[in-house]
Amino acid sequence: MKPLKIHIVFAAAMMLLWTAAGQAQAQKGTLIYAVDGEFASMDIYASVQINLLNLFFQVNDPLVDRDPRDNSIKPALALNWRRVDPLTWEFTLRQGVYFHNGVELTAEAVRFTLMDFILNPDKRSPLAGGFSWLKSTEVTGRYTFRLITHKPYPLVLERMTYLFPYEPGYVKCAGPEGVATRPVGTGPYLFQKWERGHKLVLTANPGYWRPGLPRIKKIVYRVIPEVSTREAELLAGGVDLAANLDPEMIEKVESRPDLKILDGPTFRLNFWQFDGSGRAGKTPLTDLRVRRAICHAVDRQTILRVLLKGRGQMADSPAIPGHFGFDSTVRAYDFDPAKARALLKEAGYGQGFDLDIWYNYGFQGMFNQAAAGYLADVGIRLNLKDYRGNVGHLVKLLNSGRVTGIGNFTWGSIFVFDADAVLPSWFLLKEPRCYNPDPDLDRWLRRTRTTLDHAERQRLFSSAQRRIVDQAYWLPLNLNHSIYGARENLVLEFRPDTMLRLDKAYWK
Repeated sequence: MKPLKIHIVFAAAMMLLWTAAGQAQAQKGTLIYAVDGEFASMDIYASVQINLLNLFFQVNDPLVDRDPRDNSIKPALALNWRRVDPLTWEFTLRQGVYFHNGVELTAEAVRFTLMDFILNPDKRSPLAGGFSWLKSTEVTGRYTFRLITHKPYPLVLERMTYLFPYEPGYVKCAGPEGVATRPVGTGPYLFQKWERGHKLVLTANPGYWRPGLPRIKKIVYRVIPEVSTREAELLAGGVDLAANLDPEMIEKVESRPDLKILDGPTFRLNFWQFDGSGRAGKTPLTDLRVRRAICHAVDRQTILRVLLKGRGQMADSPAIPGHFGFDSTVRAYDFDPAKARALLKEAGYGQGFDLDIWYNYGFQGMFNQAAAGYLADVGIRLNLKDYRGNVGHLVKLLNSGRVTGIGNFTWGSIFVFDADAVLPSWFLLKEPRCYNPDPDLDRWLRRTRTTLDHAERQRLFSSAQRRIVDQAYWLPLNLNHSIYGARENLVLEFRPDTMLRLDKAYWK
C-alpha cells in the first residue's frame, strides 16, 4: 500500500503543477489593465480623453509614429512623404493594410477622415482646431494623397501622429452610434465588447500588418476610478497593470517581489499662472515685483523632493524638455525669502495680503498646502480653491476670466513634440486662457506657426520662454510623473507621451 500512496501523492502533485503551469500559460495570453476613468466614447475624434487616446493605439494606427529612442517621426500607415512646396505635402500609404472589417486602407480613407469627419463642422470635433491649418486633401492615387495648407505650416508631420484613419464605408453604414460604440481600425487589436463603467475587452488581430505583433492575445481594461482600489486590486492579483498610482504607494508596491513600479516624467507641465493683467479683478499680482517675490518665496525643489519622493523633475522653463523649441538655459527663480520680502516692501506690500490659488488635482493640493507655509513666512496668506472632481467648472471659470490670483494648472502634449503644444494655448491674445496679454509674445508665437525656418522658430521660442519667466507670468513647477504598478514579469515600455503601446508588451 505504501508504494501506491507514494504514486497517488506524486500524481496529485504533478496535477497541481500542470494546473499551475496551465494557469500561468493562460495568464501570458491576457493582460488586465486598471484605468482611472470610464471611456467617454469609442470615437477618437469626439473626445480628447487620455484613456481613449491610449486605447486607439491598440485599435487603430496613426499615419506616422514616433521612435521612442529619439522621438523622431517614422513611418506607420504612411510609408513615405515629402514636401512638394511650402503649401503642399505628399504622402504614400503602405499597401496591404486592412481595416478590421476586411476593407483595404486607401488614400480615400485619409481624405474622408480629415475632410468629411474631423473638419466637418457638423461633427464639432474637439480635435478640429488641431487641423485648422489644412485647406484641402487631394487623392492622387489609390495609395497617394496630398495635403494643401492655407499657409506654410511647420507642424504637419507632428499633427499626423494622431491621424487615425476611419473606414468610410463602415462610418456611413454604422452611423454615429456605431462609431461611438464599436470602433473599427487597422490596429493590432480587435474590439470585442464594452461594458460601460466596468470593462472593455480587446483581442489580437490575426491579420495585423506588423509581423510578430501583438505579443499578448487579450487585453481587458477594468475601469477603477478610485486610486486606492486600483492599488488594492494590483496587490491582490486582480489586475496586472494599474495606472496613475500616488507617490506614497510606491514603497508598498516595490516591497513585493512579484510587483514593480514603472514611472518617468511625462510631457505635461505643472505650473502657477499669475493673473498679471488683473483680468479676474485687480490684485497685487499686477505689480511685477509682487509676482517675482512669490516666485522667490517658495522652495519648489524641497517641496517636490518630499512630496514626490524623488520621482519628480523640477521645471524652470514654460516649455517642455524633449520638445522642439525648448531652451535649457532658461532658469526660473531661486528660493530667496529675504529677496521676496524686500520686493514686497518695495512694492508697498510689506504687511502682506490675501491671495487665491485654484487647482483640481490632489498632488497640486499637497504642493499648494506646502507652498502656503512658505508664502506665510513673507506675509502672503494663501486661500486654497480646491476643484478636485469639478475640473469642468474650473475650466469654465478659467476661460471666462474668473480665476482670481493664481491658477495652478497642467498642460502638455501627447502627440505634438514642439513648444507650440503649450505656449500659444496660454499666450496668444485670442486664447481664453490668456491672463497675461503681451503683444510681443503674441507676435512671436504666431510667427512660429508660419515659418519653415527651424532656426528662426527656435529663436522665437527662446525669446518667448525668457519673456514669460522674466515677467513672472508663470512659475513653472514640475513635469508630471506617470506612476504605474505592474507585475514583475510584464515587459512594458514607458513613454513620456503616456501612450502605452500594449501591442509590444509581453510576459517574460
